[in-house]
Amino acid sequence: MSTNYYVRTADTPVDSEGIHLGQHAAGGFTFRAHPDRSVTDYQSWLAQLDSGQIVTDSGRAVTRDEMIQVASEQSRIPSWAERGTAHSGGAGFYDMDGRRWLSVDFC
Repeated sequence: MSTNYYVRTADTPVDSEGIHLGQHAAGGFTFRAHPDRSVTDYQSWLAQLDSGQIVTDSGRAVTRDEMIQVASEQSRIPSWAERGTAHSGGAGFYDMDGRRWLSVDFC
């Protein structure tokens, strides 16, 4: 089972889930990069946590600390992947700390 996480800002329409933060699945977390909003590294990802209410795809509210805890539960980098290199045709990458990022919609 997987859980998607979103941040709902004051500008989030009522019928929208919000800004996708990432997904926890299979024992690891995949971060959602948003290059159009300059969210492409961990520090910018952390900053967006303060922009509104963090919720799961089932609507459960999550604190900032809980979100950081979930995001820190990462899977090991696959043996074929190198830190700091792109994969999936440039749509994703592993940062130097081994965090997996995708810059395309996924759920």
